[in-house]
Order: sequence, then C-alpha cells, then structure tokens
Amino acid sequence: MTILRALAAATLGLALAAAPAVADTARFGSGQQGSQNYGVNAALGQAIDDGTDLEVSVQAFGGPTAFLPLVDTGELEFAAVVTPDVGDAVRGTGPFEGLKLENIRLVAALFPSPVGLMVRKDSGIETIADLKGKRVAGGLTAQASLVPYVEGALANGGLSMDDVTVVPVASVANGVDELVAGRVDATLFALRGGKVVEADSSVGVKWLPFDASPEAVARMQAVAPEAYLVPVTPEDKVVGAPTAIETMAYDYVLVVGAGVPDESVAAVATLLKEKGAEIAAGSKVLGAIKPDGLGRVYPQIPHHPAAATALGVTAN
Repeated sequence: MTILRALAAATLGLALAAAPAVADTARFGSGQQGSQNYGVNAALGQAIDDGTDLEVSVQAFGGPTAFLPLVDTGELEFAAVVTPDVGDAVRGTGPFEGLKLENIRLVAALFPSPVGLMVRKDSGIETIADLKGKRVAGGLTAQASLVPYVEGALANGGLSMDDVTVVPVASVANGVDELVAGRVDATLFALRGGKVVEADSSVGVKWLPFDASPEAVARMQAVAPEAYLVPVTPEDKVVGAPTAIETMAYDYVLVVGAGVPDESVAAVATLLKEKGAEIAAGSKVLGAIKPDGLGRVYPQIPHHPAAATALGVTAN
C-alpha cells in the first residue's frame, strides 16, 4: 500500500491529461489546498489508502464546478463534496446550469453540516415567519448552490423570497458581516462556523428554530431537496442556541463516477461501514462520521449499485 500523495492540479488541462483509470487507483478531486473541502478529501483519501488496496491521490481544483465534471467523465474516480453542489450537478441547476452530470453516483453520506438562520439576539425576531418584510442576505454569487437553502429555510416558515427584502451578498460569510453591521436582519450560516463566535462577541446572535412538522419540512424540501432537520440541544454547546431547537442540515457525501469498477467502490463503502467509527475517532476532520448514517438516501442523487449493496440500502 502506498502513502497518500496529495497532488495539486495547477490547471484543468493538467487533469485532462491524466493517465486512464485502473482498478487499483482512486484519484480524488477536491477544492483548493487549505480549504475545508481539501482537508476532508485528503483525510478521507488517507484513510482509504491505509485501509484498502487502492492507491489514492488527491488533486486540488478551484471548486466542484471544476472537479465534479472530471468525476462524471471518469478522469477522476472520487470526490467528497456537500449535497448542495452534488444536487445541482445531477440536476444541471445553479452553477451547473446547462452542465447536467449524469454519471455521478453516491457512495455514502459522511457527516451532516448543520446550518440555520442567524439573527441578532436583540432583534425581537423569534421565528422564521417573523422575517416577513425583513432584510435577508441573499444572492450568494460566490455560493450559488446555497441559494435554494436560503429559499428552503424561508419556506419552512411559510415565506418566499418575495416576502422579504433580499440584500445581495457574495457569500454567507459576507452575510454575517452585514448582520453585524446592521444592514441585514438575517443570514444563512453554518452553526459551527468560525464567524459565529466573532459575531456573537460583537453584537450577540441567535438561531431561529425550524418547524419540524411534516408540512413545513415538505415545503423546505420542495426547494432544497437534500435538506433535512437535525436537533440541537444545550449539550451541543452551539453559540446562539441556548435551548433545544431544530435546524436545517445538509451533508458531506462521497461520490464516484458511474464507470468506476464495482470492486473499488465496494472496497471503499465496506471500509466506511466497518471502520467508519475508527476513522472518525482518529481524525478531527472526519470526526462526525457515523456508520449508521452512511446509507442516507437522497431522492435525486442515485447510489452506485456496488455501494448500495455494501451498505445494505436500496439503490435509488
């Protein structure tokens, strides 16, 4: 077995010139070196290199719009990526408009990324429905895959984008800056994002609770199909959530090209199933992996049949 080789692809053309795939090779696509996505792919790739006969390398790109098409065409084998990007890729929506990727297959759900609607603690806003007529960070020109999650969050509270004043921002991080500056009333953000503590120290923040009723969840998922709700309790020690609430989440998932050999896919899925807890315990980056969550099904993201068999789920 070889040691993981973290290879940064300087250009898309370099990746296109890569050697053809072989059964014992697993080339991962990832975001830029230093990004969270690169860290997840590198850590997962190392675990797979250590735990299987596959020879793993990681190639760094600017983002999913650069590397997911290469997984689709078979010039890369695997990628760990968030479901907002995968969902857009398989549907040909958002940043993948006109570039529907029909050969992307799901291997496993890795871990959830809880997100929510952040407001200032002294705003008087207590529910998502209270955002009617308020200023909400939107647009997200640098994170187009998250636009449906802003819309889905509002839909959970019975609102649409027409019910709020959308303040254009490039990213959700910029939305937090605008909240602190008093130029928006709410913004989507990750509950454990680094800027949460900063914003809370500056102005005091809180997270709005999501409605867990079937009707409200259905409204949310009609806009953001891969979104679901997770509980947050005081024991989780989330800044801005001193009491128990439900919030939105999407997942980090592992995807593979449809043409990757069954034995390679099965080896990876079996490793995650049998050693997932051990991998999580030994890695800060992958610490949230839960073997019992690997088989989550997303209606619009098809499983690779070999992965579905290894994990014991019905392929969609």
